[in-house]
Amino acid sequence: MVIVAVILALDMALGFLFRKYMDSHTLPGDYEMADHVLRGFDEDAVVLGSSVALNSINARTLQDSIGVTVFNGGANGQTFPFYLTMLKAVTQQKTPRKVILCLTPENLDGTGIGGRYNFLAPYYGRGMADIDRRMENDDWRERLFLKSNFYRLNRIWFRILLYNFISAGIKGENGTIVKPIPPSFPPRRAFQGDFSMSAERRKDFEEFLKICRDKGIDLTVIFTPQYVEKPPLRLSAAKEVEQLCHRYGARFFDDTLMQPFNSDSTLFYDDVHVNLNGTKIYTDTIIPRFR
Repeated sequence: MVIVAVILALDMALGFLFRKYMDSHTLPGDYEMADHVLRGFDEDAVVLGSSVALNSINARTLQDSIGVTVFNGGANGQTFPFYLTMLKAVTQQKTPRKVILCLTPENLDGTGIGGRYNFLAPYYGRGMADIDRRMENDDWRERLFLKSNFYRLNRIWFRILLYNFISAGIKGENGTIVKPIPPSFPPRRAFQGDFSMSAERRKDFEEFLKICRDKGIDLTVIFTPQYVEKPPLRLSAAKEVEQLCHRYGARFFDDTLMQPFNSDSTLFYDDVHVNLNGTKIYTDTIIPRFR
């Protein structure tokens, strides 16, 4: 009983200290962009999506060119439930005029909340219903365990600590993180068959589209450039996204094979992410779409 009491006391002390820290600090590293979107969003436009969103569009350059404030809220390794959570957090603070959702066809496959959704564990129990619901996953045991700060912050605290000393990529302004020039440029990747939207991702995507339509948000969905071989047929995912965007009044651009990217490996960090030179060219290329 004494041991249990000590553990509970330490757990409560950890929770108290961590809440005090979050109340007075912006979490560092990858958390910096998410923290702004979740707790400090006040821009006219936001870029959401996976790491291709984070790395492909320079939000400050876009802001200076289209005359409205823009923040890049992309995140490494995340899937569609994360993008939905971020959109809901944004619209609860301020309804943006524009949302730009950057994806790859692979982001529209699979099920579940994704292996990195636990990234949002520091925000559990802080009044963000979508985060609480997804992390609990309708499981009373998980809901019980999540009451423990030790359980919830396991591994997360060490990541936050490391972010004070290590940063992945080159930090830009307005949330953008760009990839450096790699030691060697990537080889061209072949598509491994077709990519189709899974039933669960289709439901997530339609919810995203519906929120933007109902709130009068100008939504643009983009498949960002990749260094890949041209597939024999247009991917099913691209056709499905185009149809859904048309139905809900959003715009869709499939830039997967856009030139000069698809013929120039020196613009890429790897076959999916552009490097800092690619970010500059791609941002300049898409600016006319938003003017």
